[in-house]
Amino acid sequence: MDVLGQRLQLGDVAGVMRKTLEACLIQAARAGQTLTYAELAARLELRPPHTIHRTALLLEDLMRDQAAKGEPQLASIVVSKARAGLPAPGFFILMRELDLYNGPDTGQPARTFVEEERLRCQQAWRASGQ
Repeated sequence: MDVLGQRLQLGDVAGVMRKTLEACLIQAARAGQTLTYAELAARLELRPPHTIHRTALLLEDLMRDQAAKGEPQLASIVVSKARAGLPAPGFFILMRELDLYNGPDTGQPARTFVEEERLRCQQAWRASGQ
C-alpha cells in the first residue's frame, strides 16, 4: 500500500487503524456519546464484507490492551442496535475472560457495568486531554 509516497507494512496499517479506532472512541467518550458497530465501521472506513466482525476484532484487541494497562474500556461506548444501548454479547464474554466483569450479558447488572465504564472513559479522557 502506498500512502504519501511511503510503503506501509502490514503492522503499520494495523497501527494506523488502531490509532483511528482509539481516536473515534475517545472523541465519543468525551462527548458522552455511543456509537453503533456499523457507525464505528464507517468511521474506520472498513468496507464489506464482514465489516462488523472486523470491527469487533479490532475492539477485542483494544480491550485486551486496556485491561492489561488497567485503563477504562473504550469498547463500552460501542453498542448493538438490537440491544437497547448495550454492547454485543462478545463484549461481556471478553470482560469475563479478562476478569473485569462477572455478570450477565443483559439486564440491569450489564447496564450498570457499561454505564460505569463509560463514565470512567469520560473522566479518563477528559482529564488526560489525549
